[in-house]
Amino acid sequence: MATTQGFALSREQCSTQDQLQTTDAHGLVYDAVETISSDTKFKDEIPPLGFISIEVILHRPPGDPFNEKTWPFPLIREKVAGSSEAQVVCSGPYDDSFIDRFVKAGQRLAKRGAVGIITSCGFLAMAQTDLAAQLPIPIATSALIQIPSILAVLPPARSVGILTFDDTRLGPLHLAKLNIPAARCHIRGAPEGGLLQSHIRQGVEYVHHEICEELVTAAQGLVAEHPDIAVLCLECTQMPPFSEAIQQALQLPVYDVYSMGCWFYSGLVSTRLKSWGPIMKDRVESRR
Repeated sequence: MATTQGFALSREQCSTQDQLQTTDAHGLVYDAVETISSDTKFKDEIPPLGFISIEVILHRPPGDPFNEKTWPFPLIREKVAGSSEAQVVCSGPYDDSFIDRFVKAGQRLAKRGAVGIITSCGFLAMAQTDLAAQLPIPIATSALIQIPSILAVLPPARSVGILTFDDTRLGPLHLAKLNIPAARCHIRGAPEGGLLQSHIRQGVEYVHHEICEELVTAAQGLVAEHPDIAVLCLECTQMPPFSEAIQQALQLPVYDVYSMGCWFYSGLVSTRLKSWGPIMKDRVESRR
């Protein structure tokens, strides 16, 4: 599973190591490493990623980007007042006052030391250009940002399936804001009035295995209807806890806001893995 392997590389950066002396096949002595799990200690040594949240009260288990335990780096948050689900999940552009509230939240995060910003709803792809232009640090508004790179590695005849919170509202305008060709994407939403929508909109109890079944079924239906789909991208920020189950059911790569956030942060804070050890002096006999 390519996505899982990619996550392991990010998590490896978030451990401390004890140095040990060892000898390689060429008889050269160098420092090897023994990994000791200590994510908390490592997190204290690196700058935080900022998170702009909207005014929605939800169950947020690990995997949800709002939850600090989701990430292999520190997370700090700012909430945008007057930003309900109904205001954010829409099919058209946001007005200037709406954008301004998000800009102010992003500015607060920058002042608190955030190196970059993510958000709590993939529909904010509609605001990507406006927010990037007005904030002093980079912002990645949506898991959909990954799609141009995904398409670049796929055969031209293959497409990306997008599983979204609401397919009656996510559409070509959101894709256009991220320079995504709509012709190479197929969109399917969580069931209308289903378990995920009811939890987010009405506060109905979150029952993980029931929502998981609902989303797996929706993803299977999307791929069955469009067999050219080679990769799935989950728009909704509440979907990463279900990514593994969806991937296992489809046997396709699955990307979400977690994979986006790890990629985003890896460039903002470039960390040389301790497991690489020190740079050895160049010797002819050690070249490979």
